[in-house]
Amino acid sequence: MKLMVFKVNQLGDNVVFLPVVQWLQRNLRDVEISVFTSPVAAPLYEVCTPGVRVLTADTKVFNSSWRNPAQLLHYHRMVRKEAPDVCLLADDQGNVAHLLARASGARIRVSGRHARVKLSMLLTHREILDLHEHVAVQNWRIMMLTMRALGLPTSEVPEHPPAPDLSGFGARNSERLILIHPGASRDYKRWPLDRYVALANALCDDADVCFIRQSHESEKLLRPQVQQLQPSSLQDFIKLMGRAGLFIGNNSGPMNIAAALGIPGIIFCGPSIPSWDPAWHAEGFHLLRDPKLACQPCDRLDHPVDRCQNAATPLACMLRWSVDHVRELALSKLLNR
Repeated sequence: MKLMVFKVNQLGDNVVFLPVVQWLQRNLRDVEISVFTSPVAAPLYEVCTPGVRVLTADTKVFNSSWRNPAQLLHYHRMVRKEAPDVCLLADDQGNVAHLLARASGARIRVSGRHARVKLSMLLTHREILDLHEHVAVQNWRIMMLTMRALGLPTSEVPEHPPAPDLSGFGARNSERLILIHPGASRDYKRWPLDRYVALANALCDDADVCFIRQSHESEKLLRPQVQQLQPSSLQDFIKLMGRAGLFIGNNSGPMNIAAALGIPGIIFCGPSIPSWDPAWHAEGFHLLRDPKLACQPCDRLDHPVDRCQNAATPLACMLRWSVDHVRELALSKLLNR
């Protein structure tokens, strides 16, 4: 039997989804699994689920390929070549993924039920999702529905998804290092970069600080004591994260890697909804979210809004937090470990 998984999305989304593929690979040993994902996330599956076939497509190109018949035909040929018997679509996959799953010839096609995905009627099985649940739980439920569709028992499946196993990238080796990653997939989800620079400079007299460069002019102001790096691969970054005693960053892929590794963090949640909070080791995270701010969070339950919604005070949810406040939090968390 062949199972194709559709998860063409950002790195963080795939980190959270990885336990689904790992569980299926470990427990469905007679099933050939392929994963259709993005190039940035491909190493997760290549390293952490060896033996799973990985196909890739740029996320934006993939989701807009309905406008480009030649590109859509290319993806159609890719999935037809795999000849899957079953397609599992992650909770956030759109109309293109649903169309390709139907065109693949798979007799079983499973995902969540979303009103905004018009082609969800092409599925054979749809899980009714509670969008207030964490996305890791939503995808876990889709996986369990897939197993039931195959006539497989789910009594031995844990109620909650385990943390992804990233040990293929190297063992965890905690040091008293503060790792700062200022990046995120969308501009409105980022604490200002100049504040990250000021924070790194303020912390480096009291701790070892590593700053992941974003190739921005303001990074020239970083003090010599701050170690500046641009990891050349996902494997190098995860190994670096494994050395950290504390992670500081935005609600992003690196945050989800920290959560998977059990590394405490300080996270600027800004517009992100609670169902995207760290899925594992949540007790180690300090989430910078102000419930008194009426516009926070601005992201919707079923999709991000892609821009700040506060016209009167743009990025109020991010600018709310000062460098001095975050510095005190960081030193407190690092020293109290």
